[in-house]
Amino acid sequence: MKKYIDIICPISSIKADENITRTTAIFTVFITAVAILINSYIIMLLLAVDFAIRAFSTGRASPLKILAIQTTRILKINNGKRIDAAPKKFAALLGMTFSFLAGLFMIVNLSLTAVIIASMLIFCAFLEGVFSYCVGCVVYTLITKSSGKS
Repeated sequence: MKKYIDIICPISSIKADENITRTTAIFTVFITAVAILINSYIIMLLLAVDFAIRAFSTGRASPLKILAIQTTRILKINNGKRIDAAPKKFAALLGMTFSFLAGLFMIVNLSLTAVIIASMLIFCAFLEGVFSYCVGCVVYTLITKSSGKS
């Protein structure tokens, strides 16, 4: 019988609105796709900065989060359920890393590597935005279990 990994996530007392988180992820999918299509390292590096704002602060200054808040208001999307913000901060740290590396590889003309990394970001953001599935939690679980801290 196959045993599945028990997913563990970082936890905190800070909560986030799931609809805003998912809307931000959808914007990330589109912005990253545009960056790939026009081969723009500037867009990827700006995305890395936005992820850094969300990873290392409350995220109030994040342009994507602000856009997601305004979009949910305009579309009259009700407040989503309150979810733990810690896994989203960890996921933002991963997103920052992916977008920074993709931008860096674009700068040094390693386009295929940049596209692969950016595509991984798109895949993870798509899963979050459409299915509310946090790949960051899976990565966190693998890191924690492999380091023997679980």
